[in-house]
Amino acid sequence: MRFSKGQQEALSAVLISGILIGVVGSVYFWGVPLIQKNKDISLLETSEAFMRQLDEKIRSVANNGGRDQIIIPVPGIVSFENVGTELDPQMEIKLTIETEGTIYATDAEIPLGRNTLSTLEQSGGEFYGTWGIDDPVLFNVKSVKLRENNYRNEYTLTYIQLKNDNSLRDFKIGLTGSGAAGGQDKTIIMENRGDVTTPVLGRTLVTSNVEISII
Repeated sequence: MRFSKGQQEALSAVLISGILIGVVGSVYFWGVPLIQKNKDISLLETSEAFMRQLDEKIRSVANNGGRDQIIIPVPGIVSFENVGTELDPQMEIKLTIETEGTIYATDAEIPLGRNTLSTLEQSGGEFYGTWGIDDPVLFNVKSVKLRENNYRNEYTLTYIQLKNDNSLRDFKIGLTGSGAAGGQDKTIIMENRGDVTTPVLGRTLVTSNVEISII
């Protein structure tokens, strides 16, 4: 059967349209998940970098005095709360952010800093490190799968005591202030509130207090 010129042109148009639909469908099927994956990776890397910068600023304020601030750059929630008890408070800074995928192993505390619980000592339910060897902070992340293509990622900063057995003079960054929370574009303010020296069982604990507020 022969087709007229008009029929051939119409058939060609139909074939080209079918090919284009197939190509577009394939690009959408494979491209959208890849774009989302790259978006999640970038978001988690930005979140981790933000928490590292926040820790650096807190340490600087604790050691050098003064005041500093940082803006929350990611669409998550930063909370500042007591995870200890009323008699023995332990303030923690947490960034919670949800993504469709994750770059971390799930359902486990993953250390992002030098310290891990296995490298620290424990006394009275509290972990502590060694002055000159360990960092003054525990920086961890925990990724929890909530359902298919939905993960909750929690980054935490918890400051620990560093013991110096040579001088018996120990040090700790103490976070103070009322519990607070804020999201993207809110400002975290850190202000030095001075050092407090406390005798503890023949040793001396120097706590550098940094007040945290979120506005």
